[in-house]
Amino acid sequence: MAATASARLVPALINGRTVRIECLPWCVTDHVAESERSLEDVAHAGALTDLVVPGGEPGLRLLAHVRLGADSYAPDPADQDPFLVVSDGSESHHLNPKQAGQFADNLIAFAEQVRSLAHAITEVAS
Repeated sequence: MAATASARLVPALINGRTVRIECLPWCVTDHVAESERSLEDVAHAGALTDLVVPGGEPGLRLLAHVRLGADSYAPDPADQDPFLVVSDGSESHHLNPKQAGQFADNLIAFAEQVRSLAHAITEVAS
């Protein structure tokens, strides 16, 4: 991981030894609790943002979530750049910035279609 002004040094447990690693500002991972075998195994994960649907118990059901991720210490530099993780709980997709933007555009178009269908339901119910 290239040193950045926004990275911070945090403790990490690597092969039973506490070391200090650069950690991305959005990472919420406890790198000591993760206790990895090697530096290459260290991964950064951001907080989850959930997409939920109303109904069910306790009132909302998780449809999918997204978070930031990075494998900053991966052996291949091509794998070190941050990415967006999209998951439905059973399957995950890692998106680069361009793909993440396309996904966001798809979500906006989907939301507009859902809104249109919701209006159609309202008109039928009236």
